[in-house]
Amino acid sequence: MIASFDPSMTHFGWVIMDEHLTGKNSVLDFGTFKTDPEDGLKVQRLLMQKERVRKLLSDRGIKFVVMEAPIWQDFSTEILFALNQFVHEVFLDQRTFVLYVQPMSLKKAAIPGMNPQEIQKNHIVHQAKEELERHGKRFSEHVADAYFAAKIGARFYRWHILKELKDSDLTPDEQHMFCGKHTYTRGVKKGLTEYTGIIYRENDQFFDYSKPTLKRLPDIIKEIQDDQERTGKEEAGPGKVPRQTHAGNDPE
Repeated sequence: MIASFDPSMTHFGWVIMDEHLTGKNSVLDFGTFKTDPEDGLKVQRLLMQKERVRKLLSDRGIKFVVMEAPIWQDFSTEILFALNQFVHEVFLDQRTFVLYVQPMSLKKAAIPGMNPQEIQKNHIVHQAKEELERHGKRFSEHVADAYFAAKIGARFYRWHILKELKDSDLTPDEQHMFCGKHTYTRGVKKGLTEYTGIIYRENDQFFDYSKPTLKRLPDIIKEIQDDQERTGKEEAGPGKVPRQTHAGNDPE
């Protein structure tokens, strides 16, 4: 079971998927985490979305997440960056594996026969409704994006995490997306290999927060406390009482 997200401050789409099923049976649950200005300051709304993500992952026991990759050049870059960092704290804390899917890759996977540059939100929603047999029912664009990201994530999960799929089991588009590379055979770049696949771009296109060597919040807090205690002893010197320091309340 995996989770997929289409992050947003106002309409945070999510899908829970069974990676071994297809079509309407694959989606176990879905929804949208909503906030508006009446919910408080921006930082409060960010905290609200973060804690909703934490509860969803904790309640479902999710350890693999796929997200539509954030776009940093649009009008809401600042708030999306903040939201991205807030939810990544949850992923780190819960030892979650996180995969990014680029918007163009999502569009190509959703509607293979159409030019991705021409695919609009209504096309994505229509195709999601078609596959999930939800015509005539409300289905938001945010959940539709999360659904197609989940489909890609499910294949990556079975290939990279579960090892159920071999490279030869992947479609050409999946091979290019997951493990694509190209070696130049002519020109000034002859002999140079460019690694474009997701699997070569850790901490950029995927994040393995399950690694035991990564610092988590309790480790960071303890490190800060140890550093403060050590600094206090060094400043006090032999035979002196270490000064007491507290965050935001340094002695005169």
